Order: sequence, then structure tokens, then C-alpha cells
Amino acid sequence: MARSTPFSSSTNASRTLIVLKGDPIGAAKLREVLHHFTAVTGLSINYDKSTLVPIHMEEQLVSDCVGILGRTRDGFPQPYLGLPLSINKLPLSAFTPYIQKTDKYLCCWQTNLLNTMGRAVLVNSVLDSLLVYLMSSLQLPPSIIHQLDRKRRAFLWSGEKTGASPQSRCLVAWTNVCCPKESGGLGIKDFGTQNICLLLKLIHRLHCTQASA
Repeated sequence: MARSTPFSSSTNASRTLIVLKGDPIGAAKLREVLHHFTAVTGLSINYDKSTLVPIHMEEQLVSDCVGILGRTRDGFPQPYLGLPLSINKLPLSAFTPYIQKTDKYLCCWQTNLLNTMGRAVLVNSVLDSLLVYLMSSLQLPPSIIHQLDRKRRAFLWSGEKTGASPQSRCLVAWTNVCCPKESGGLGIKDFGTQNICLLLKLIHRLHCTQASA
């Protein structure tokens, strides 16, 4: 909710984001609209999963709106369309779910049945693609890229997740591993370079709208 933002909404298959002026009148109108929506369509709104997130509001106004809507107050970052939504710089903890997603894949693979090239195929086809959507929208902090690279290196050389054992030491410099196969590398993507290229693509689309269409 924002004090100077007009009413607007964004809806997808799983959730709806509603932005309105942060005052008791706007909150009361929203409650009325939601009540009429339920009565007309017969669809029930899951209020247990609904939260109110204030933006630059006085505490008294926030308390009044929470009381009118009867919803739980929450803060940023908020997950929306698979991305952490925030009005401030994202903390490193906001990227934890994406690191855990990588761990989830690593735990499921039978690494003892794979040789180095088999693990390289999984890194190229799966791990390198997990964060494409995120990197197309946000610039990853260097520390997050370092954590992901450490997991990819450990899995590639030893089938581990953390790289803590001597067996997970790199046999080849990681910069060389990330070179294209034509240049003697394994074609594993450099996340920092990929992130910049994906963000530059957005700038290109802004200036070349006809070509991107």
C-alpha cells in the first residue's frame, strides 16, 4: 500500500497484487470490492495467504488499515512471479531459496554413477539454467555467484556439494573451464558474464522495440 499510488492490480494464475492509496478509505473500498467479487463469482479468497505490505506509511495509518482489512502485516522482500520484490536493496538472505534450489538438484543425483564428463553435462544442461529467469531481472551479488560457483566446481570435480574435501580441488582453473568447448573449455557458463548479458538484453529491447517484437 502506498499513500500516493492510485489503485491498480496485477493478476496471474496463482496470486493477485493490488496497489492502492494507504488510508482507511482505500482499505474500506478494497474490502468492499473483495466482498462483492466473492458474492458475484462464488470464488473464495484465501485470506490466510493474504498480507498487507505498507510502503512509506505512518504507523497509525498502517494500524488503521490492518484493522479494517483484518490481514496480517508483512514486509519486504515479497516473492512475486518467482522474484523477490522489494523497494530497498535486497539482502543476501533473499537469494537463499535459489541456492537451496541448486542443493535440491545436487542431492537427487547419483553422483557415484557419473564420471567427470557426465557431471559436466548436468552442470551445463541443468545447473546453468536454473537462474536464467532471476538473472534476466536482477544483478546477483558477487558473494552469491561465489557460492554457486563453489557448488558447481565441487560437483564437477568430485560429485560433492560444498567442496570441503581434498578430492573436490579444481584440476583446471575455473576460468578455463568456463571457456567455450571450441577454446578448450567445457562450455560451463560464467554466471557473472551471463548475468550482465541478460540484463543488457533488456536495455536492447527498450531501444529496439520493433526488432524484439
